[in-house]
Amino acid sequence: MRRLVLMSALAASLTLSGAGMAAPDNAERVAAGIRAQKEAYPLANAPLTWYAVPAMSSVKRLPDTFPEDGTLCGPLQIVAARSEFEPASFVVYSFKDVDRAELRASALTAREATIPAANVDLKVVKCWYQTGTAWHSYFADATGRCMTPELLLNDENLIKVDTATQDNYLRADYPEGTKYLWISFPASVKTPFNAETTPVADAKTLQPFRLEAGRFKQFWVTVKVPGNAAPGVYRGRIDILCGGAAVASVPLSLRVLPFDLPKPMTYYDMSREFYTLLYNEPHYSDILKLSGGDAAHADRKMLAMYENMRDHGIVNPQVANLRGDRDAFIRQLKIFRQAGLSTDPLFSGVPAIPSYGWMTSPQVKGVPIRDQPDPEDLYQRVDEAAKIVKEMFGHTNVYCFGWDEPGISLLIAERKPWKYIHDRGLMIYTTGHDTHFKRNGYNEDFCNSAGAATREKAAKWHAIGARVTNYADPHTGPENPDFMRRVHGMILYKANYDGMGNYIVSCSRWNDFIGTEYNFRSFNLTYPTRDGVVDTLAWEGTREAVDDVRYATKLKTLALAAIATGKTESVYAGRKALQWIENADEKRADLNGMRMEMIQYIMKLMEMQQGGAR
Repeated sequence: MRRLVLMSALAASLTLSGAGMAAPDNAERVAAGIRAQKEAYPLANAPLTWYAVPAMSSVKRLPDTFPEDGTLCGPLQIVAARSEFEPASFVVYSFKDVDRAELRASALTAREATIPAANVDLKVVKCWYQTGTAWHSYFADATGRCMTPELLLNDENLIKVDTATQDNYLRADYPEGTKYLWISFPASVKTPFNAETTPVADAKTLQPFRLEAGRFKQFWVTVKVPGNAAPGVYRGRIDILCGGAAVASVPLSLRVLPFDLPKPMTYYDMSREFYTLLYNEPHYSDILKLSGGDAAHADRKMLAMYENMRDHGIVNPQVANLRGDRDAFIRQLKIFRQAGLSTDPLFSGVPAIPSYGWMTSPQVKGVPIRDQPDPEDLYQRVDEAAKIVKEMFGHTNVYCFGWDEPGISLLIAERKPWKYIHDRGLMIYTTGHDTHFKRNGYNEDFCNSAGAATREKAAKWHAIGARVTNYADPHTGPENPDFMRRVHGMILYKANYDGMGNYIVSCSRWNDFIGTEYNFRSFNLTYPTRDGVVDTLAWEGTREAVDDVRYATKLKTLALAAIATGKTESVYAGRKALQWIENADEKRADLNGMRMEMIQYIMKLMEMQQGGAR
């Protein structure tokens, strides 16, 4: 009876609090859920409650969004391989305003094994205003402003949101004091922002936060599984504190699987790597220039960006081409290697782009290759960059990037310099589509194909010994983590593509509204701080996309090994696993469920392998 009286009073108070039109309904729905649990409800006197929700979800969780897919006072349950980063999420619903709330994660324990609390990363999901197409598209709606969950912050006050004007403000902590910078101005307003000198930084760990009565607040939990973690189920908790006192404990369990995830390989050929390639901005020389030549800052920033990419499964990001600053180019390659990214093959670094003036000159355009002049400036940079890569990495297995999205005349004009590049044992990589295949396919080694990924497109490039990745289906920009997971992972994998090649990791200085004159939103998977980046829901979805392919690679490796034994039971088991993955609908299936199915097949095949099935 005490709980029912409490909830009725709270629902009434929310109606008076101005928490929003949806608040009374949400209060009653929360109360109804508590009543349904009866004596089992664990938080009779707490000022709040929580719902465990899927981290990877297409649900746009706003402060007034009731968690239809959530479990009231449910546990957070994670299943992950060794060395994997894996997320969980929950939303807190408060019955009253709380000015200072906190989260504290415990260590995770399993018998005598322990995973430190430091491996449990906690973030608040910050909602802010984006253009009207937010969550769904990378195209811009200049007339609309839409509250959108996106940023994963340690300090929610890094961003201030004005709900009356629908504007965002970014905190900069100058020596003379803190200022909030307006970051919702249209493209017509010229407000400079230098990410290398403006003192913008998130906190290192989750800071105290505010809870509003009748509103939901989402939190993001990422567990980094140690590489040496013993298999088993680890248990811990996340305490919720109000005013310094613990008022609730969210159970957290982690099942560590008895295997490591392999490098992602392609679906169509297990000997070929599935490349996790993204265009990335800024580059080392840009950071150095914008910071006024501060090399120590440029080193820290570039390393932080590269390590963040590595931890999100992106190990083949494009490297900036040698553009004249030889020392900066060498330094970037060293930091690239230091961060543990893949240096073989290397994407870009060695240029393959003749100047626009050369390609459109009367001496080149429409003139047979044998009669064209040589673009000597390009050849000099090709030779110099290739020599540096050879000295540093011991190879010239480099995909040199050509003119971006060239028309046919520019594509044809690149034939002569591309032959020069091929003669030196280097390769060509460029953006393109079916017209490229018809007119220039023979001298493209790797095509980053725009638009929808299909097996038919992939088959054409594979038929001539070339590779194919994908971009612009969509570009980065949509915040929906489930969508970004799907389009960067299993869709490309099952379409027989050789990886992802999307544009771009980050190209905005926090403002989603400056790109509207081009009919595009700002393309962001991360946002820049002075010494690193802020992650987003879409960036977490991209990491899950890579891990989906790694799980699929593990499954196929075991399935093929089972078939190779020639033992009937093993052959059947291997074929069933391959049959399942071929039949799986990567465009519509619940990817969380698909992951668990892959784990089930992996575990069964491992058990058969260890048991020596006949």
